[in-house]
Amino acid sequence: MSQSTPEPMSELKTIPIAYLVQHVGRTVQILGHVLKLRTGKAFSFIECGYGPTQVQVVIRSEHVTGLTVSSYIRVTGKVKPIPEGKYSQLPVEIEGHKIDILSLSPDDYPSICPPGSGPETRLDRRHFYLRDPEFAIITLIRSQLIQAIRAHFEQTSCTEIQPPMFTGVECEGGATLFGLQHPGKSVSKPMTAYLTQSSQFALEMAVPGIGDCYCVAPSFRAEHSHTRRHLTEFLHAESEWGGILKFEDHLDKLRQLLRGTLSHFLRIAKESLTKLGCFDRVSALHAMTDDIMVLEHKQAIVECTKRGIFKDEETKTPFDERDDIPEAQERALIDSIGKIVFLVKFPKEFKSFYMGLDPEDQTRVLGCDVEVPGVGEIIGSGVREYDFERLHQRLLEAGLKPEDYSEYLDLRKYGFSMTSGMGLGVDRMLTWLLKKDSIRDVVTFPRFPGYLRP
Repeated sequence: MSQSTPEPMSELKTIPIAYLVQHVGRTVQILGHVLKLRTGKAFSFIECGYGPTQVQVVIRSEHVTGLTVSSYIRVTGKVKPIPEGKYSQLPVEIEGHKIDILSLSPDDYPSICPPGSGPETRLDRRHFYLRDPEFAIITLIRSQLIQAIRAHFEQTSCTEIQPPMFTGVECEGGATLFGLQHPGKSVSKPMTAYLTQSSQFALEMAVPGIGDCYCVAPSFRAEHSHTRRHLTEFLHAESEWGGILKFEDHLDKLRQLLRGTLSHFLRIAKESLTKLGCFDRVSALHAMTDDIMVLEHKQAIVECTKRGIFKDEETKTPFDERDDIPEAQERALIDSIGKIVFLVKFPKEFKSFYMGLDPEDQTRVLGCDVEVPGVGEIIGSGVREYDFERLHQRLLEAGLKPEDYSEYLDLRKYGFSMTSGMGLGVDRMLTWLLKKDSIRDVVTFPRFPGYLRP
């Protein structure tokens, strides 16, 4: 075995590990990391992998002297079918002739972030945890969920746009904005800008020209929150639909979104979900989309009382009809129901100014939060206020300056498309699908208070 820098080799072709099955009987080269190493007197066995695919290399032990786990190597050898009765990720293995160490890893690697490490180790040593086989599969599945979301929107004639991350106005609430200085028209006059909390306004503006549209983009919220479902930067799949004339039209869009996304996800991620042992679970969750409960906020208050869920657990104080149900109690309610729940028609005082009012009770809005067992809210959504004067008044009531929202008001003045929309927390959804304890278990590089590295 030799340790060397990369150099041009003979005519032998370097084959990606995933395609070795097409080269049975040929001598090839592969590149990859040493995932496992078992050394015997005569022969040694190496699990060599790159990305989610790995292959076993069988080679005489004199060729592996000094080799360590995590080293990056080049293997030259013959592709052979695995022996009958043996199991491996691929139906082939490599009969190794030569190993070149291209990057030798120190031998302490296995102790840096071993399987079963605690959450703090997994966060602080994320650059090593990304090599963990299970987390690597989760990262792949995350990508496949994003593909599934896009597949649903493309199938339903929804066009993807790329909204800006810098904005000049707030969308969700001023207390959670990340503010920064943006270059102005002159060097001496910088502008105040914010990292976007939502791309909703951009999507609404695009609807009249391109029709239904969506984006998959980061959103930012400066919340000092350490809950298992909050991040300061999160991946947001948002959409805006035109021609929503009834609240039920909006709820139908949400039903289609859940069913369609999970259907595509089961197809795209079947192999990955099976490896992780989650395919049957996701199939069962897909079936749950046929039995979604629609629960009005005021009825949710009644259900909390029935189920012994209190505003104050210590004093057993019940919720009042117009109270906002906090996260913990809301999750307890959804867990006790055990279904996907569309929580709808909230008191307008704790929802955003742009939500349309319920024509049957104008003290409530046509909002819908999609709640799932184990996680709580994964989607916030609602019908948009279509009336110019009412929207103008709602802005004033919220303490906002209508002139800062002139473009948004113009949408109502010049032929409003009667839209509704939604924002899906991609990683909250994935936390639910994979039955993980925390959103930090599925996000590749989570950002939350106190964590900006790696």
